[in-house]
Amino acid sequence: MNSPFIVKFVTFEFTRLLDSNNQYHPNIKVADALTMAKNQGLDLVCFNKAQGTDLTFCKILDYNKWLYSEEKRKKKQQKNSRKETKEIRLTPMIAENDIAHKMRSANEFLDEGNDVVLVMKLRGRERAHMGEAEIKMNEVVKFCEGHGREISRKKSDGMIIVRLAK
Repeated sequence: MNSPFIVKFVTFEFTRLLDSNNQYHPNIKVADALTMAKNQGLDLVCFNKAQGTDLTFCKILDYNKWLYSEEKRKKKQQKNSRKETKEIRLTPMIAENDIAHKMRSANEFLDEGNDVVLVMKLRGRERAHMGEAEIKMNEVVKFCEGHGREISRKKSDGMIIVRLAK
């Protein structure tokens, strides 16, 4: 699709038109549409140039205002599509105040719409106490209950991974 452009002079004879009151005119002369736009102090904007027997489609609107709103819409759409996965690493010997600090960060990430992956690695002799590590991980997940929910949990030989999402 070509980018919209302002019709300043008549280059084609007929068009389909959506006027400033959102009334549809299926077959109108471009000269009449241009006159309507000028009388209202707005622009006649063509959104697709006709090919073959099709009629072009035009709207009567303030072009600069429309460009600004389109730019804002695209930025918002880009911002919404940037969902990330944040990782927070933990150990089984983590202190309560460290848990609180890391969970504040996790809750902020969840509130922003990102996914959070909590990773607890067990090293050396810590592997013998997998049950205690699971209890600690359950405590950590409870801190995030109001902000997100647990999607998945994986447990391997020396690691526990929990994925949280909004």
